[in-house]
Amino acid sequence: MRLETQSVIIRAFAKKDAERLYSIVREASIRRFMPDWSDGHARPQDYHDFIARSQKQQDNADISILRAYAIALPGTDEMIGMVAVGLKEKLNEIELAYFMSEEYQVNGYAGQSVNALAQWCFEVSDIPYLILTISCANDPSNKLAQKCGFELFERRTPIGYQLSNAESDSYFYYRKYRK
Repeated sequence: MRLETQSVIIRAFAKKDAERLYSIVREASIRRFMPDWSDGHARPQDYHDFIARSQKQQDNADISILRAYAIALPGTDEMIGMVAVGLKEKLNEIELAYFMSEEYQVNGYAGQSVNALAQWCFEVSDIPYLILTISCANDPSNKLAQKCGFELFERRTPIGYQLSNAESDSYFYYRKYRK
């Protein structure tokens, strides 16, 4: 799959993205809310298996299968972020996820990417809605979710487990419905 928006390209990860991915997931704002992306990856080459798995799933239209895509700039093809979709097993719902390099935040790139992937998901499936789960402390991401048309459904505090990307015990649960 390859999607183009006004300012970014959403494409399959390539082996060349390993260095950039390694660097981005170590930025303070990414580590704070998505530490699982850097944990256990001590060097850029540790992302090669992830990239290979992502490449195998890139054209699969089954949105329940976890797949991640690079967000890249047109022209340079530099990876600046990631957007993903797949089944959130603990919730048994299809979830979108994303992160953007601090250098490129607040430029509309993440919003364009989330909207493009959500639209693609609705086009290739009959799913009635998609979800986002975001740490209550992640104000920028919560604002982005609402800007992208996701409705805040509720604040949740899980009993017996903590979401891997949650800074606290609670998170906001959003839905975006098919139009």
